[in-house]
Amino acid sequence: MSKAVVYTGEEDAMDAEVTHVTVAVGLVTIEEWAFYGCKGLKNLSFLKGSTITTVRDSAFRDSGIASLWGMEGVREIGNDAFSECEDLRTIEGLGCEEMGDYCFAYCHLLQSMKGWPASMTVIPYACFRFCTGMTTVDCDLSHVTSIGANAFHGCTSLLPPSLSDGDADPAAVLAFLKRKSILERAPERRAFLCSIKHAHSNFYNRTGDPCGASRRIIMEFAGLFPA
Repeated sequence: MSKAVVYTGEEDAMDAEVTHVTVAVGLVTIEEWAFYGCKGLKNLSFLKGSTITTVRDSAFRDSGIASLWGMEGVREIGNDAFSECEDLRTIEGLGCEEMGDYCFAYCHLLQSMKGWPASMTVIPYACFRFCTGMTTVDCDLSHVTSIGANAFHGCTSLLPPSLSDGDADPAAVLAFLKRKSILERAPERRAFLCSIKHAHSNFYNRTGDPCGASRRIIMEFAGLFPA
């Protein structure tokens, strides 16, 4: 059974039966813990003319929300705002200037770091911690100057083991992600990656390389592994 609500900031929104939330025009803040633990919540809509600028701490933590979009006007997202959202798969259209720690941590089905806001020069502490399903960086990270410790700890599908470890050097992680972003976003990326695979196959056929050393050399050249 579905249940849709319009969130005005005044009602008790922590209802396990809520499946769809529309944020009322004129509201500027989604309060702390507003939809914490609402496992049935799948959709969040911002109406045209939305004035929401702030999503406070743990507002959607451990909810069933599956996608986020239309958040260009949001300027601040608090700590743990969307952490433990185990059904969250896509994030698009962020316009943040400030984002809290653990913001998207433990979102295991999140597949892509997409549309990272140009106004955010720092990726916060543990922001994507244990987003184990993340495989791609579909955004421009050229403006990002630093990332917090453990920002991508446990992101084993995105990073090599040395960089997904909790003790990984944040600067090395950022450098890897920037290279990965450039490759994945380039129009010719498919042909380029295919050429790498072809080069590796030829090298292997000529020399025999059971340990994969040639593959690592080629991939380091391509920027897919830290040197």
